Amino acid sequence: MNYTRCYVHTGFNSNAFQKIVHAIVINIHSTVLCFTPNLHCNKKTRKNENYSSIKISAPSFLLGFTTQTFSKTKNTNIMNSTKNETIGLLVIMKAKPGKEQDVKNFLLGGLALVNQEPQTVSWFAFQIDSKTFGIYDTFEVEEGRQAHLTGEVAKALLANAGDLLEDFDPSTDIQPTDVLASNHKSGLQNNGLLVIMKSKEAKTADVENFLNVGKQLVSDEPKTLSWYAIKIDATTYAIFDTFADDSGRDAHLTGKVAAALMENAPVLLEGFQATAIQKIDIIASK
Repeated sequence: MNYTRCYVHTGFNSNAFQKIVHAIVINIHSTVLCFTPNLHCNKKTRKNENYSSIKISAPSFLLGFTTQTFSKTKNTNIMNSTKNETIGLLVIMKAKPGKEQDVKNFLLGGLALVNQEPQTVSWFAFQIDSKTFGIYDTFEVEEGRQAHLTGEVAKALLANAGDLLEDFDPSTDIQPTDVLASNHKSGLQNNGLLVIMKSKEAKTADVENFLNVGKQLVSDEPKTLSWYAIKIDATTYAIFDTFADDSGRDAHLTGKVAAALMENAPVLLEGFQATAIQKIDIIASK
């Protein structure tokens, strides 16, 4: 993504960074997902802002859920959320060889179950590459996140993970997140971007300030439909955003927020490369 000089006067050569910006023709192959298994989580402990305290117990029986149970109809919702999204979940999953379509069908069908969860504010199932899928979802309060983690979609995920997913470990692949900032507009959400970044030591406050400034800039991008600034752990952050089509995504990648990210990355972020900007397809959304 291109992110404009909106935040820190770094003294770096902006022309050099502009070359990087224009070089971002993204072939993305990593994955980030946000699903929710049948987790039994202790209250989120914030020692050193680390969320490692989640304890997960898989269901000992199938609970009647299989991939065949789910519908295969795509639904990319017209989102215009006015709720206060404060926390979320991000899950990483990779399909086993030959199971890619089954994973996609599973995620498509999960939407019907998520629509029955009133406390799940937003839910995005997405695909990064041929084998990598993900889910990102948001909640207003911890009660809603826990209801999701013990709900029907989560049970189905754990019941089918052994058959569909490669080396899936709920204790590490399901990541609780904080929503630092978000911005929404109405529209069909068909594709998106996922950017995961690590703050340099002692720069976390600056990164969070930068992300909050980014929210204001994104407000001026009519084709950026959803935009989230996310905190994953003490030093790891992410941006998740959605668009109706490639033209909206391309406008964002050449816009002010993207220019600012590339301008400030050498000062704020640890080892940030343009390859961290991942293009995604939205499979289904609430």
